[in-house]
Amino acid sequence: MVKQPETRLDALITIIDHRLENALVNVYKSNGFPILLLTHGRGTAKSVIYEILGYDALKKAVSISVQTKKTTKYLLKEISHRIDFSKPGTGIALTINLSSISSALSKICVQAEENLELGSEDMVFMSKEPYHLVITIVNSGFFDQVMDAAKKAGAVGGTVVHARGLGSKEAQKYLGITIQPEKDLVLILTPKERKRPIMESIMHEVGLNTAGTGICFSLPVDAAVGVGALIKTDETEDSSL
Repeated sequence: MVKQPETRLDALITIIDHRLENALVNVYKSNGFPILLLTHGRGTAKSVIYEILGYDALKKAVSISVQTKKTTKYLLKEISHRIDFSKPGTGIALTINLSSISSALSKICVQAEENLELGSEDMVFMSKEPYHLVITIVNSGFFDQVMDAAKKAGAVGGTVVHARGLGSKEAQKYLGITIQPEKDLVLILTPKERKRPIMESIMHEVGLNTAGTGICFSLPVDAAVGVGALIKTDETEDSSL
């Protein structure tokens, strides 16, 4: 059964350097809270100066969890204590409000909040300007084309997660469009004003009528940490989620 939650619930998405995965997992384990999805992806290339310093942020750990808004603030506080998001290339954590959820999961989230000993400290993670998470799904191997198009429109970095579409092993055709089963899921966090030009640029280069047969949509972000890496400066050529 799907219902609108009586208690406000969030999806917490964290994208970090893979070497920090254990620190992230330990936050959830120590509080007895599950991660619904933990997978791996790849970020965009770093600037030359990062390569000289030996800072490899290409491999990413991507996690998704669902919990009440109060629990989200608590988890963000705990994660921020263990991971320094102010360091460029470390990663980001963002939350998205959920409008509907299964009744069973809703009960679990409420019970999990009751089981946690939450402190009175109320940390505010709202970004200074509204952000959106642009999600693009393209045929496997078109990640670079997606990022090239996005950067032309002002995107700074992104993360790709390899996935698979439903269907047979062979390519299928739907409405005259060839559908490949192997997919690249591309995540780009961007300020609201850059969202539309980024999406239009991506669809022009790798949209449904191209070899990439891509689709693109965006989700409004409620709160985010680590967004400082999305701001270009003279010292940084490129930043990655």
